[in-house]
Amino acid sequence: MKLKRGDWQALICTEQGAAFSRLQWRGGDVLVPLPEGACHPGAYGAFWMLPWANRLDSGRIAGHVMPINRTAEGTAIHGLARDLPWEVIGAAPDHAVLQQHLEHAPFDYTARLAVVLDGDGVVMEMTLRHEGTAPAPYGMGWHPWFIRSAATSLHLNASQRASHNARGLPESLSFCAGIAADEAGLIGLDNFFAGWDGAARLTTPAGNLTLTATGDFAAGVQVYAPAASPIICVEPVSHMPDAPNRPALAAAAPMRVLAQGQALHGTIRLTAA
Repeated sequence: MKLKRGDWQALICTEQGAAFSRLQWRGGDVLVPLPEGACHPGAYGAFWMLPWANRLDSGRIAGHVMPINRTAEGTAIHGLARDLPWEVIGAAPDHAVLQQHLEHAPFDYTARLAVVLDGDGVVMEMTLRHEGTAPAPYGMGWHPWFIRSAATSLHLNASQRASHNARGLPESLSFCAGIAADEAGLIGLDNFFAGWDGAARLTTPAGNLTLTATGDFAAGVQVYAPAASPIICVEPVSHMPDAPNRPALAAAAPMRVLAQGQALHGTIRLTAA
């Protein structure tokens, strides 16, 4: 599905998790474009994480075990939605409304996503509603793969930073002021930040980007900048990684237990200058 308005163009893979396969501003790639012949999920575009974000230790959640998709770590990572199709329930040249329903115990959800190009940028609005009769914990997030260069910098305000073990699972929280770093200070980060104010400013080869999250997307942000690849991920998320298995540590950003009919809701806006 192609969307276009003003300086912005987007390609969305409705059959592959409603992921962005390409996002451009003034002809330049904002996200790493999907390679020819490749499929989502992968280290390109941007995909949705639900009904949880990031890692679950041994896949454990609410008395159930999710499929382990990081076998070396023994973790279930990034939810279930990114591998499954979404239904198009509304579309126009500059916007789309997509929906996905999934039953996989303990989850029974309907997710509704609106993507709008408004001329100034991209606005994404997600509602994740629990349909099951038994309460269940839920989370969600957005995982963009931005292009990184030697000129890249990132600025965001947060009050706590999680340290992680070799399996990518949080171990402790320490006070911080957030991030104000150039590329040298970003390389090697794979950390969750709590107490985030919902805004991030990122300099990339495509331009100066501003990411703004509201609602449940503003509960925290995961930042990933591997040394081996020129990318940086700035991921608005509703909870800390492995939150259900470490409730004391995750009190800063827990998953929410939803009763039937209750929902998570949030918006993400991305602009460029």
